[in-house]
Amino acid sequence: MATINKVVLKDLNDILKIEKHVFKTDSYPPFVIRQLFDISGNYFIAAKEDGEILGYAIGGIKTADNQGWILSLGVHENARGKGLGKQLTKKLIEILKEQHTTQISLTVYPTNASAIKIYKDLGFVGNEILDNYFLDHEKRIVMTLNTN
Repeated sequence: MATINKVVLKDLNDILKIEKHVFKTDSYPPFVIRQLFDISGNYFIAAKEDGEILGYAIGGIKTADNQGWILSLGVHENARGKGLGKQLTKKLIEILKEQHTTQISLTVYPTNASAIKIYKDLGFVGNEILDNYFLDHEKRIVMTLNTN
């Protein structure tokens, strides 16, 4: 059974492997993963089983309006279909809610039906497809969860 805990520095290489495999050319480069580790603190979590990282989630808070963000979520291909993506998302929502966020947002590829289903099951809404969200001419959907 997987446990979910805060990421530690020695976890980053395994997380990078998952990030690159899941997001391919759109993956965060190593220096971004390291900086997210440095600034995300408790909002960077991983699911582990028998010492192996199966998946991770990274969040943050936009302090100006206390809006939480889920910045990245990845599950190793060998661990898919076990509900880990949903478990990681739920745990990150809990952590962000503890900081009294008013809303939690995320972006998702419109073609990622399995992720969209997870997010909708957890109460996220939003289906407007935005062109060029990341200034790379890729389409994204911004989904939000009100936490009040």
